[in-house]
Amino acid sequence: MTNQIAIIDPFVKSPAINCFNSLVNILGLRATYHIPSVTGIETLLKETKKSQAYIVLGSASHVHEKLPGHGPLTDFLMEELERKKPLLGCCFGHQLICHAFGAQVEYYSPLEQKLMGAREVKIIESFWNFNKDETFHLGVTHKQVVKQLPSALLEVGQGLRNDIVIHRSLPFMGTQAHPEASEYFATNDITNLQAPEISMIQNDGARLIQRFFQNFDLI
Repeated sequence: MTNQIAIIDPFVKSPAINCFNSLVNILGLRATYHIPSVTGIETLLKETKKSQAYIVLGSASHVHEKLPGHGPLTDFLMEELERKKPLLGCCFGHQLICHAFGAQVEYYSPLEQKLMGAREVKIIESFWNFNKDETFHLGVTHKQVVKQLPSALLEVGQGLRNDIVIHRSLPFMGTQAHPEASEYFATNDITNLQAPEISMIQNDGARLIQRFFQNFDLI
């Protein structure tokens, strides 16, 4: 059977279908696309038996907004994690799951400024198939960050703070960055990158995602 992953796009403004297409190309897997802000978790429930792993993309929403889709999506993903299904959270997806485990998610600054561009993220502690001192240049665009972590979560990648986090026993990794960023996303959502930087964040983002799924023998 071909491995299948579920890609979840919790958008509130416009769908990131370009990032979905980029992920399919990066992973070379069968993938399904889910938009809980429109359909709730019904489409996810229908694919549960087939979905072997999950990716949660970014969103313009904030975990403290408690939009109607946040609670059911969080509960669903936490149950799937308990079933040992790998979960990669990107930007909002990272914040959503870290928050569910008890982390603090707050604005980076009192002025609610947006951080945007390419960020070097350094692996500060070896884990899974990642080695200490490796670096990844990743695209970022966000106002909120994960701050204090509960004991169940571990910071393993640092650019600012908690740029890459894993769960100590469950197959979860979250990154504040957008490793899934397509060329369209890098150009239109991050906006301040030059062509060489766009190429760099796409290459390193693909490398990060591939390593995550290779660790669980899904690619």
